[in-house]
Amino acid sequence: MATNPYLDLDKPQAPVENSNPYLQPEEETGRNREQYFEGSIGREVFEGVGSGLIGIGEGVIGLGTLGVDLVTSLTGEGTNYTDSVTESAEYLRDLAGFDPEGIAGVGAEVITQFVVPGVGVAGKVGKGFMKARQLAGKTGKLSKTERTNLALRELGAVAGIEMAVSGDNSTTIGDWVEAGPTQTTDLIGLEGTEKSLARAGNRLKVLAEAGVVGGAIQGGLSAAGKTIGDAKVSKDIAAGTKKKIDAAGKYFDDLVDKRTLNAPGDDLSGFQKGIADAVVFTRYRGATPEQIADKRLLLDGQIKPDLDKAGRMMDKIEKSLDKTMKSLPDGGSLEKANALNKVLDFLRIADPADKATALRALPREIRRDAVEIRQHVDTLSQGVLDSKFLSDNNFMTKDGRMIKDVIQDGLGSYVRRRYKIFEDAKYVPDEKTLRVADGFFRRNKNLIGKELSALARADVDNVFNDQFLRSNGLARSGTGDKQKIIVQGSPTDTVVKMAREGFLNKYALKKNEKLKGGFVAKDRLDTGMFITREKIAPQLRALLGEIDDPRAAVLGTVADLAQFNAIDDYFGTVAKMAKTNTGIGKFFRNGADLSAAQKKELVRRGYVKLGGDDGAASVIGAVGKDADQVEKLVGRTGWGSLDGHYVPKQIYKDLTNQIMGESNLGVELMRGGLGVALKGKGLSQYAKTVLSPITQVRNFTTAVAFATANGNWPGLGRGSNFKDAVTAVTSDIFNKGSEAVFDDLADAQRRGVLGTNAELREIQDQLSKGIGYSNAAEPRPKNFIEAVRGKPVDSKLAKSVGKVAAGFEKAYQGSDDIWKYFSYHSEQAKIRHMLDGASQADKIKYLTKNMDDVSIEAKQLIRSGTADIDDLIKTRASQIVRDTVPNYNKGASEFIKLGRKLPFGNFITFPAEMYRTSFNIVRQGLDDMASDIPAVQARGRQRLLGFATTTAIVPAAVLEGAYALTDVTREEMEALKRSFAAPWMKGATLIPTGKTEDGEIKYINYSTSNPYDVLSRFANRAITEFDAARAEGKDLDQFIVDVGFGTLGEAFAPFLDESMLTDALLDISYRGGRTSTGAQVYNPEDNGAIQLFKMAGHVANTMIPNVLAAADISGGKIEASRFLRGVAGDGLGIDAIASQDKMGRERTWKQELARLSTGVSEQTFDPKQGLRFAAYGFQRGQTDSKRMFNSLTDDFGVTPEQLLKGYEDANAAKYRNDRGYYRMIQDLRTMGVSESEIRRTLKENNIGGIKGIMRGEFEPFKITPDVYKKLLRVDALDSLPRAAIQNVQDNYFGRPLDPQVEDDRQMKPVEINPPAPPTRSNPYLDLAPQAPRPVNPYLQQEGSLTPPASPIIQARAPGPVNPELLGGTAAERAANSFLNQ
Repeated sequence: MATNPYLDLDKPQAPVENSNPYLQPEEETGRNREQYFEGSIGREVFEGVGSGLIGIGEGVIGLGTLGVDLVTSLTGEGTNYTDSVTESAEYLRDLAGFDPEGIAGVGAEVITQFVVPGVGVAGKVGKGFMKARQLAGKTGKLSKTERTNLALRELGAVAGIEMAVSGDNSTTIGDWVEAGPTQTTDLIGLEGTEKSLARAGNRLKVLAEAGVVGGAIQGGLSAAGKTIGDAKVSKDIAAGTKKKIDAAGKYFDDLVDKRTLNAPGDDLSGFQKGIADAVVFTRYRGATPEQIADKRLLLDGQIKPDLDKAGRMMDKIEKSLDKTMKSLPDGGSLEKANALNKVLDFLRIADPADKATALRALPREIRRDAVEIRQHVDTLSQGVLDSKFLSDNNFMTKDGRMIKDVIQDGLGSYVRRRYKIFEDAKYVPDEKTLRVADGFFRRNKNLIGKELSALARADVDNVFNDQFLRSNGLARSGTGDKQKIIVQGSPTDTVVKMAREGFLNKYALKKNEKLKGGFVAKDRLDTGMFITREKIAPQLRALLGEIDDPRAAVLGTVADLAQFNAIDDYFGTVAKMAKTNTGIGKFFRNGADLSAAQKKELVRRGYVKLGGDDGAASVIGAVGKDADQVEKLVGRTGWGSLDGHYVPKQIYKDLTNQIMGESNLGVELMRGGLGVALKGKGLSQYAKTVLSPITQVRNFTTAVAFATANGNWPGLGRGSNFKDAVTAVTSDIFNKGSEAVFDDLADAQRRGVLGTNAELREIQDQLSKGIGYSNAAEPRPKNFIEAVRGKPVDSKLAKSVGKVAAGFEKAYQGSDDIWKYFSYHSEQAKIRHMLDGASQADKIKYLTKNMDDVSIEAKQLIRSGTADIDDLIKTRASQIVRDTVPNYNKGASEFIKLGRKLPFGNFITFPAEMYRTSFNIVRQGLDDMASDIPAVQARGRQRLLGFATTTAIVPAAVLEGAYALTDVTREEMEALKRSFAAPWMKGATLIPTGKTEDGEIKYINYSTSNPYDVLSRFANRAITEFDAARAEGKDLDQFIVDVGFGTLGEAFAPFLDESMLTDALLDISYRGGRTSTGAQVYNPEDNGAIQLFKMAGHVANTMIPNVLAAADISGGKIEASRFLRGVAGDGLGIDAIASQDKMGRERTWKQELARLSTGVSEQTFDPKQGLRFAAYGFQRGQTDSKRMFNSLTDDFGVTPEQLLKGYEDANAAKYRNDRGYYRMIQDLRTMGVSESEIRRTLKENNIGGIKGIMRGEFEPFKITPDVYKKLLRVDALDSLPRAAIQNVQDNYFGRPLDPQVEDDRQMKPVEINPPAPPTRSNPYLDLAPQAPRPVNPYLQQEGSLTPPASPIIQARAPGPVNPELLGGTAAERAANSFLNQ
């Protein structure tokens, strides 16, 4: 008997009693019997329509019989008429041969049965409502109440119809994804009353689903869902799509491999090389195999749990001491510090008896915790002892002991020490410390001799000459590197000081030596920790600046050991994979297995040896050699088990960071300048996100979309315990909770699920790394202050600020982690459900991707028959979360890293991650839908439905609901976006919330609450640009430019827009004191000091934390923030703080508290303000258009053709500008702004030249007298083609600005007529009478081509004019003479 009903569905099986009912042979009906006329789309559509019509009858009649069945069941008669209706419907389908299949057939059936009746009834309800309204004498636009009433009626009608036409075979969206409250009850096996009630319940679920999702949207969704919900159809579609995606992925991987390996015969074309390089540049793993890259991603997660555990232990000790000593003076701070130092002493003591004594000296409350810390450190030390590196390299140290013995002896006592000299390049010991150290040296002549001997061997200035030795009581033995300095008498002050400085410089040089350029390992195995464990006297430790911080000592020790273990495991795993996996082995070639000729050939192909240049000694095999040489090698290598391996150059780049050496002043300036600039960029981002309460709230509320997009809905479905996620993550934030919770968190961290917030990690790296060309081995700053300063801090104030900032960081990260933790457990629960009942082989096949994605350890367990299915489920669930939820580590491609080092882009990792994870959600859904396991297929459909709902359906439903429930129309919102939205809002989804009493539109920017907005934003921008281009009647070329560049600009804006700091710097420099939106930063007429003050304030405003919500800096002025205006001005009624801002916007306390608690900001659009700003912009456009012609008029070499073309181009530009002006006026009219309000607003702001625009008729610009004078000065007045220009004016005058109005006027030809030869020596004084010619009355104005007579010239008889009578200079007199013609 088959144990798994999902196995071997395509093979004939013997009848099995009580087996899966879906495997039982069905009675042949019209829905499953062999069809003889199948295959054509037309036939399938015909069958779908026929079956849908039968379904309508089945549903409506069945609804009536269901009522009878329910009533009779209560009376005891128990009829079952509805079964007869269902059987009759199937008989009719069988008789007619209706068996719709495929998307065409099933789609036609669903549309016929559900969509058409629903839409039809909704339309009739709408018409009836409008007719009743007319009978009641109501006209005009619908009120808000009426719109709501109509929407609810139509929605109810659609839901009711869908319930009425549904039958036993109808499915809901819940059935499609096999989850949710609308999943219907299976009627198989039910009888009588139970069956009737189940039928009624199923119909109510159809009704509820239709009502909640919404009429038209639900109908369309049901049609799509029910169509592809057919198991065979969905599986075939998914499998076909998956095959193409996989093929494309393999093609790119093959190109990258060939490009990386550079093997003979794998020559690529230039185009193929370009594709391979682009792939490497834009994906997080570069050319590195995915298994290795994923292993590396987990490094941080391997270290953090051990560090967190040590932190919780230290917290317990400190809290216990606080509780014990709070009654002492000053809270017992001194006693607490002494107790903590005693804890550190206990941890470091090696002798068991002394250790027991030290433990008894501790307060009883903290003894257990101190022991647990010691055990935690020893466990990590044991891991180091068992490491792969030490297994291969048990070398001997200088004192003749094997390194394993050194570590073994350190168990129970090892705790690292921290010294200021290693962390602060400017460290200088104080006078007291120097005196104590000098006394120690004076008492230890052998130590002085040791330090002086080292100095003498390196003496190139002959300091240690005979005279120096005699005067200081010193003697020399030996020469060169063998010489020794012996202190014969009492050490002199000079000798003591020299020894002390030599001792300090010996350590300081390690910190201050020049940074060499090149590549260093991203993840360096700190093997040097084994050879620097010197025993240093307390006086000398103080000289080096020992940091007496027990917490820092413990956490630093744990971090060192945990990091060593994690990196050793990483390198060891890669080395093992290189031996056992040929796909990995071709990238990592062990030098120990290669001949000299093979190594040479690899180097010729571009391979690089890890651990040194080819031929250089490696730590591998160095055991037993000279101890000094071994120490040098061990201290240098950072590659652990990979030391001595050869890798392709691209892999080497993936495994290393490039550092910029301190070679010259230019490099130093670049490092310093760019580093400061990029830290400033990070600081501004930190201030406006992590330190912003509103952004903190928004970070939490928007992250729910990451779960719902994967079909993981809080409160719905399996494994969706949101409360557990909140409890676990808040336990991590506050370090309070059960060990079981912390163990589960540690598991999620080790699997790379938590601690990967894309925005926070990007800011942290920006602050800590700056330009990024630094030594990768430098420790990560512990807090915000250390990151900004670039070094550890010890002051109480700095630590306090850092602690507060760390709290904000924890909250920001926690908001992200809650949803990732929730998703991780939801995925686990769903996988367990999917595989319930599947065979062990099928489970392993799914969980390991057919053994393509499985660790070496798990593969060994599987092959031995002891596979840990629970661990495999967690591994697969964590992989899905890492792939489908934004993850900083997976977004760190070289492209993104480069972008972070530029002054452009804000949080570029996040939008890049949205593209990556969205693709992976769809891919994961398709992978599951292509499975042979039905439950896995259902999970795939559920994921795709969640993605479609989150990214498209919910935004559309919210928008449509807002239009239905408010008195704001779609046309009004489109007009607002088209003409008045800021550039960054052109592609946003704006949701109307209503109107003010003055008719101002209120709305929210839904895009700020929808992280997936980046996917549709460029499409929204394209639609907005399309509408604007069409409204302005732009020609095809301009249309393509506007739509194309607007769309591309929207798509690349996150990567190319200026950062906040860069934008502010451009405002005060390149933009001349104005922002990108035209707002003034400073007045050019301000004196220099005021300008500098306002500039500094403008830049500083980008770095003021939003948590300090009291003030803003605008235009160089400090003003109350909107929060302060709402709470203090409105809520508390403080007269000194106005509730209105300078734009007249009212801030209320309710509004601001709602904004703070939800992260949603309601905005108000004032049409008058919008008109004022937009009109200024169009005025500038008119001026710029005229300048296209006017700039030619002072050119000595200008030709008639150039003047004519300039005039035509200028008017064409003005015409395009005025069309936009007219479109803006029309949009205001659409929003209900009256003509008088428009004119009054423009008049109040001194904006003229709009008469023609208000009429919708173009007015070409006129040539002014100043232009004639300019032409005259350059002797070009004769070059002006007056007649042709007149024709251009006539052709443009009155041209419609509305693109929908056709211009049917006859256009005059625009040609340049050669000028008539002059009859006088001075053409400007030829005042001979001319025949009058008809002119456009519009041109009879000041500045026209035929200007009125000058008022200072009297009419006179024809003849020459005395030049002196014309007044002014010679040029002015000639111009006046010309103007009088």
